[in-house]
Amino acid sequence: MHGMIIVSFLTAKLYHYDTDCAIKSTLCIIAYFSLYLKHYFYDERRFYVFLKLHAKQFLLSTTLIPSLALTTTVKVHAASNTEDAFDNAANTFFWDIMDSSPINLHYSFSFPEDYKPSDNPPLGSFSETFTETAEILNRAKENLSAVEYNSLTAKQKQVYQLMKHYIDINLEYCTLPDYTSTLGPMSGILSTLNTTITEYYLLSEQDIINYLDVLKDIPRFLNDVVKEIEHQESIGYVPSLYAFEQALENKDAMTTLENHPYLEAFESNVSETGLSDDVVNNYTKQVKTVLTDEVLPAFSSFYETLENKKASAGESKGLAFYDQGKEYYELLVRDNTGTDMTPLELKDYLTDNLTQGLMNLSQSYSYNPNLLNDLDSLTAPKTDADAILQTLNQKAAECMPDIGDTTYTLSYLPEALQVPNNLAYYLSSPLDNESRNIIRINPSEVGDDSMVLWTTMAHEGYPGHLYQHQYFMQNSFEYNIETLIGSLGTSEGWAYYVEKLSLEWAGLDEATADAYFTNMILGMAALSVVDIGVNYEGWGIEETSNFLTTYYSELDKNTCQNFIDTCANDPGVYLPYSVGYYKTEDLFEQMADGYSSDKNMYAAYLKMGSMPFTLLEKYLIPDNSI
Repeated sequence: MHGMIIVSFLTAKLYHYDTDCAIKSTLCIIAYFSLYLKHYFYDERRFYVFLKLHAKQFLLSTTLIPSLALTTTVKVHAASNTEDAFDNAANTFFWDIMDSSPINLHYSFSFPEDYKPSDNPPLGSFSETFTETAEILNRAKENLSAVEYNSLTAKQKQVYQLMKHYIDINLEYCTLPDYTSTLGPMSGILSTLNTTITEYYLLSEQDIINYLDVLKDIPRFLNDVVKEIEHQESIGYVPSLYAFEQALENKDAMTTLENHPYLEAFESNVSETGLSDDVVNNYTKQVKTVLTDEVLPAFSSFYETLENKKASAGESKGLAFYDQGKEYYELLVRDNTGTDMTPLELKDYLTDNLTQGLMNLSQSYSYNPNLLNDLDSLTAPKTDADAILQTLNQKAAECMPDIGDTTYTLSYLPEALQVPNNLAYYLSSPLDNESRNIIRINPSEVGDDSMVLWTTMAHEGYPGHLYQHQYFMQNSFEYNIETLIGSLGTSEGWAYYVEKLSLEWAGLDEATADAYFTNMILGMAALSVVDIGVNYEGWGIEETSNFLTTYYSELDKNTCQNFIDTCANDPGVYLPYSVGYYKTEDLFEQMADGYSSDKNMYAAYLKMGSMPFTLLEKYLIPDNSI
């Protein structure tokens, strides 16, 4: 269900335009067209492997967009001991992260065997991770404290601030109860596990050997997940009935060898190794044996445990109902959005943007009563994904800073991996192979809607995440660590912003493009407000209904409960998208007067990487110097 929740559950009545019902008359458009929200709930965030699998683990950023370092080398500074001390602090921090789990090393390097392997289990461990995480963070903090900040270069100061921001937030996680989503459909441990394994690239025979080790580690890992659930139960944080039911939906697929996603992914990915058919067939047999003898029984046992625990599960509750849950959510909000705004400040901020956007849509609808039908019948100038990417690249080159020739692989997900509501995602390059950029598309979700495909390619490719990643790689990257600890809010804010630009490149007039995009972002804003209400103010059905019916026609109890289920089981998941977009717009409005062209403004922004807005505002807005 994920991103389709509005489509599935919301129905809205059409109102004739007048000043009294301006808002309600336009939310009907949002309800109708909210299918365009699909990929924004379940895209590349899922694919930062285990680097943010678990809040009490030391697990980095939530996206592959600013993820993974961009080169294997760090720029050498022939300068002061202070600069050298900072280089050491940044590099030590990076390698501490790499050492925490072999899976980190694999996703950071095309050939991880060339680097020091970790002694930790392939999939990492939940055991005593608070302690390990705190040790890594405190060591990094101590190393930074020994650096004379004022003696650093401008670039070093930027990275210093980025590291400090990240360390401080994650040390706060270590002081709070463990409210990480274990079974959340979008951000939970299981969804992360599955995508991590199915996206495990195979470039050499050693990768296959390592892949087998990863598969063999699954029984231990699933046992750790059970222990984690039991630990959370001991502090009163019990997965909801909804979470159990969502997790159990995959039971048949994960306990049957035929069409098993891990096997199909292996068979799809192994072609890149260039090994002979005989060698590949031999390893395929080994994969099947490990799956049959170890993985499938482990999943069967795991799902049996979930079935037993499901019997005592209750309704979904937001974080507000748990001890220090509001404090946890405050931190989660800061982390996910890259702002220093409180949940209530963000609620007001989003509501203001929601109301203004709806009024604008209402006005557009009054000028063009056929707007609803017009939007539904839009078609893009290209219908092939690769052709769309090439066109978008050409259009971007006209108004964006140059990134030169870039390479990417565009592919469609095999049937076993066509997860509902996963429209597409971008996988950025590992450190030692900057040309390995991958965009995957889910054909079952894209369907034949060319406008959805057009905006998706803009979001993931040009001038979205792929472009953003490549520009930073070419123009300002110096330290491996800075690409591991960026802000999801900044990355997604940019991707949404350029989606809006891409609509005019598709030949839409300004009014239609604005209506199309506004409809989409307002649906996200409304869900984000519900997320805050459920997790910070303790909203139940009544409060959720009161808010939504301000904009929609009356909603039934089941509809409101589905909103609560979605937000309570994946808290904060919508915020990087809605807040990220609005903050990006605000930032560019404040920057505009200081630059001779949009191209120069974008260049200044992109050079900062995925730095959180709290830092971007200090570096990029006049009179806000850091």
